[in-house]
Amino acid sequence: MHFRILSRGLFLCLLFSSALFSATPKDLSFFDDKPRGIAKDFYIYRYLQKPTTTPKEAWKLLEQTSRMSMKLFHAYAAKWNEPEITKISKCLKMKLKPLLETNDDECLAIKFSPYLATKISKDELKSIEKRLSQYDISKSLHVLYSDTPFKTMLDGNERLFFDVFNRVGSKYRRDFFDHEISKEKIKKLEKYRQINQTIKYVITDNKMKNFNKSLIHVNRFKKTLTHHSLFFLGLNALKLRYNKLAMAFFDEAYKKAYYRMDKDKVLFWQFLVSKDEKYKEEIIKSFDLNIYTLLSGVKNDRIMIAKAWEQNPNFDEKNPFLWTKLLKTAKNENKEELETLAQKFLYGSTLPHFSFLMEKASGYHDHYFPIPYTKYLEGIDKKRIALIMAIARQESRLVPSAISHSYALGMMQFMPFLAKAIAKQEKLTDFDLDDMFNPKVALKFANIHLDYLEHYLYHPLFIAYAYNGGIGFTKRLLKSGTFQKGPYEPFMSMELVHYDESRKYGKKVLANYITYMQILHQPVSVYTLFEDLTKPEKTDKFRD
Repeated sequence: MHFRILSRGLFLCLLFSSALFSATPKDLSFFDDKPRGIAKDFYIYRYLQKPTTTPKEAWKLLEQTSRMSMKLFHAYAAKWNEPEITKISKCLKMKLKPLLETNDDECLAIKFSPYLATKISKDELKSIEKRLSQYDISKSLHVLYSDTPFKTMLDGNERLFFDVFNRVGSKYRRDFFDHEISKEKIKKLEKYRQINQTIKYVITDNKMKNFNKSLIHVNRFKKTLTHHSLFFLGLNALKLRYNKLAMAFFDEAYKKAYYRMDKDKVLFWQFLVSKDEKYKEEIIKSFDLNIYTLLSGVKNDRIMIAKAWEQNPNFDEKNPFLWTKLLKTAKNENKEELETLAQKFLYGSTLPHFSFLMEKASGYHDHYFPIPYTKYLEGIDKKRIALIMAIARQESRLVPSAISHSYALGMMQFMPFLAKAIAKQEKLTDFDLDDMFNPKVALKFANIHLDYLEHYLYHPLFIAYAYNGGIGFTKRLLKSGTFQKGPYEPFMSMELVHYDESRKYGKKVLANYITYMQILHQPVSVYTLFEDLTKPEKTDKFRD
């Protein structure tokens, strides 16, 4: 790796240090000058949770909401005096037992689903099907209470197939639907975009041993198929030892890939299968930095390390509304304008903002790996620093005031429930969620949470899965038979993580981690990191 260092200077400027951002809204006037976006939605959500918020205030806030999430919907419903809205919210939040006991068929129809249907007896299900006969879901329920659900599902039309197969849950699919289907049925199903979800569910479940055989008949030239489905179909063909067919699916996956990382992924697998150096040569041309380029030995000369120490006198990095405004400004700027704007952020407190703007200006061909807020990392070993930075770079681009659509907060993107739990554990009696926009607090909480995760997991990839999807998700993943020694491992297991976000997240964090370890002058073998993934004693406590 070759690193290019950009530096502003070494002098300190502490005169402009900003106080901790606090934006707890006291009344509606708080929202008047705030830009639309996730940050505003988050504070609207918090305002709606106040006991004193009136229905009139809730209605006024509705027109200022940019994205209606389920969290916001339920928060609004709790304030509005609208019986229909209140009913929908109440029904959606009902647990299975009280839902089954309700006499309100409309409420039952609002919440009931094929997945919930698999949780009750056939007698109960038959009764519910009669109650919901006027609703579309009754057709799916008829399949599930039949004596031969698989045959009944296949005998129906394609819409019924997808409504049932894609919505029942993995356990039911394994128990009742893991059978081969005819080539003729595949030809009918592949005309619909819902086939992409079916392909993912079948191929990412290593316990579906039969249905996946039917998928070799999917026509790779169908416009309904996405890049991801074509790639999964290639992996499936490999598992079934149809290597030539796998390469054909990969060819089509490459053509449909939009992101450079996805193109590199396909090329990497084509090289694994064929050993043809032409695929490796194409990866070497890549401008991206990812696990595939790292494994291929690409010497990326566009890794940037920005350095600066003083506080930005004109920007409060803890203010999420300023970050919202900056994102909107940057959206329509050209390369020269972005580079000019970026120079205003080459300060220690806004290195993440500078790095984001410069990456965007380069069309994401330059890769910035700043290490900001180092004064809050004193005494922490470099391996942990590399892991924290790797996670933060993927979570938020290291921006302290970032907020996600699910209201994960700060540079480390803590969900409010986890942030509150850690604050309680640490006996921080004056803790407020706004504190998560303070990098000092965010890094402290990250260190605490990683101590917990590393008690069970020793590999950065698995830690990344747990950070994103939870420790329970990671435990189930590892105990399901993945990451064992075998053909194309550990890469096959990495590609077949069934949770889309965690699959991509783990790869990104691992590439970040390797890069940060190099920056911090910590020797790390890329190949050893991957080899260790199939050695439980070196990676986790969950496997024997």
